[in-house]
Amino acid sequence: MLITLNEFTRRLGEDAGALDAVENHIVVGDCAEALRHMPDSSVDLIHTSPPYNIDKDYKGNHKDRKALDAYLCFLQAVIDELKRVLKPHGSLFWQTGYTQVQNGTAGDILPIDIVTYPFFRNPPNQMILWDRIIWRYFGGLAFKRKYTNKHETILWYVKPDGYEANPHFDVDSVRERSRELDKRNNFWGRNPGNVWEVDRVAFGTTEQSSHIAVYPEEIAEKIIRATSKAGQLVLDPFSGSGTTPKVARSLGRRWLGIEISPEYARESVRRIGFQQPNETAALCSAVVKSKAFGGRPGTLPIEEAGRRIRIWAKSVDLAGSKRLLSTASRKSLPKDAKPEVWESFERIFDNGTGDPVVEADALLTADYKNRRNLNGVRRYQTALHLLQAVHASVSSATDQDLAALLAQLAANEPSSFRIVRGSIRLAAADKRLKPPVRGNGQTPSAPGGRQDLKLQAKEYQPALLPDD
Repeated sequence: MLITLNEFTRRLGEDAGALDAVENHIVVGDCAEALRHMPDSSVDLIHTSPPYNIDKDYKGNHKDRKALDAYLCFLQAVIDELKRVLKPHGSLFWQTGYTQVQNGTAGDILPIDIVTYPFFRNPPNQMILWDRIIWRYFGGLAFKRKYTNKHETILWYVKPDGYEANPHFDVDSVRERSRELDKRNNFWGRNPGNVWEVDRVAFGTTEQSSHIAVYPEEIAEKIIRATSKAGQLVLDPFSGSGTTPKVARSLGRRWLGIEISPEYARESVRRIGFQQPNETAALCSAVVKSKAFGGRPGTLPIEEAGRRIRIWAKSVDLAGSKRLLSTASRKSLPKDAKPEVWESFERIFDNGTGDPVVEADALLTADYKNRRNLNGVRRYQTALHLLQAVHASVSSATDQDLAALLAQLAANEPSSFRIVRGSIRLAAADKRLKPPVRGNGQTPSAPGGRQDLKLQAKEYQPALLPDD
């Protein structure tokens, strides 16, 4: 849902500064101004990438070309506010590249992480640098007089409480497949380390938008999964194409984005509207698209869509899958048996055996790219857990329950679904993500809020942002 900066400040004023009235929104306006209205110590996690001041052609007539002193003053003002609004022990991920050295020798570059380091270290709210992550991507702009640039830097800062810093870090949620099948390795995978090889956003995917600096959802997923908890608030003050808000929503976090360009803000809202608000709902939505619609856009009577997913549920037998995982992951498993177990689960995924858990994993991977990095046992475990929840909600549901479930999915994911006069419509994913403009110049907006698979039948009524 989009709100203007004026509406954002009005709601905060009416609600004594509490963020409940504005969370799960993209705020259209200058982030330095918006942040000043936010209360102290109100945000659990910040993941953002500022503009690099290298004369990029952003939409909305917002020039990416300030004098260097003015650019650094702007970043310092924003960083000061970010430090203030972050909770003690909260994490801030500062994703940066290079800016330009003006009036200097041609080719001289200025790393943004280096020049902004003092801003984080200076009081008040002095931060500590907890880790330094390198995002290594493929491709990159080729140079004739230097090496091709293939990385960005992500600095992980933590706000201490006095002399103690204790950020949340759930390494188990992001463990990756070990390179070697060594029996001494952790059964669920290795710590992913601080060098991440993730390709840039490919043309024609639903991660793409007209924004010219989109970072992959996999980057945000690694950060949000490991350094925040479900229900916590994630902020991106330079939300751009909406990657951080979209991923935060997909993982059951509250979120808040700030974007100065109305065009990008509208696109990001449409992009967020392709995403359900948690993993169980995301899998349920994918099952409806696959089993009711056959993966193709179209319109079905709600009763027929419900009938088709009930047929799917009756065809799924998870007893064997449960036994398989239980045997493989038992606590008494000898160390010498671990390599054989790892290999057996990798074969399950490689062979495409028709296992319903493997199919569920494939559906989930479309929304959660980091799943590709998990070892086979972890992929199977997490997919089975989510599939059981979806299967239970469908197999035991009445016709009325299924109608309510479909209505809730449509309300949560308005860019994909619409409920129209007793039917549910699946739209084709607009991979350009250009929001449809109505005759009055207004654009549909995605819903916010913490929602799950509660069976509440209601039709989504889009809120609208005036085109000013």
